[in-house]
Amino acid sequence: MRNRTLMGTFLGSLLLTGCASTPATGDAAAQLFGANDAPQFHAYLACTSNTVDCAIVERAFDRWADARHVKLDTVMPDNQAFNAGAPSPVAERSVPYRLTMRYVPDLSAPANPLGGGSMPLMISYAASVQLFDAQTGRLLKTMSFKDKTVIDQNGGAANPYINTQVNAFLKHVDPTYVKLSAS
Repeated sequence: MRNRTLMGTFLGSLLLTGCASTPATGDAAAQLFGANDAPQFHAYLACTSNTVDCAIVERAFDRWADARHVKLDTVMPDNQAFNAGAPSPVAERSVPYRLTMRYVPDLSAPANPLGGGSMPLMISYAASVQLFDAQTGRLLKTMSFKDKTVIDQNGGAANPYINTQVNAFLKHVDPTYVKLSAS
């Protein structure tokens, strides 16, 4: 069973495809990959979970960053990179954007609403993505995602499910990466 909720269907391919909608202020559309598919942003990832080892999640994001030549910093959720109005550090202003991602995975066995114990294990995540102007720190776009999947408990560890969900999330953020990794 999969349940996916996306905030703003028109934002589905906004971030890393270079096809962003025009910000409310009338600025030009965000071009997050430039010439030769070079990233035009510095990315930040904050993963928090009480039930999943974030190192698994971080490795999946590192694979994406390595494949796409993205500068990615893993930070705490209260890092100033997530604050609107805070310009990027001077060394990061050579690119026009700052991309932040909060990723919260969860592994749980929901209670059975009919009683009699818990239901099968579920792996889920909730994530938010924000795009900022690197020079001013102005928030340009926000997107939210979530997903949940029942785990086949006979299939072994949850790691493949976690990796699959991170890749599904990245499909929304960077559709080109998914196409590259499939070949």
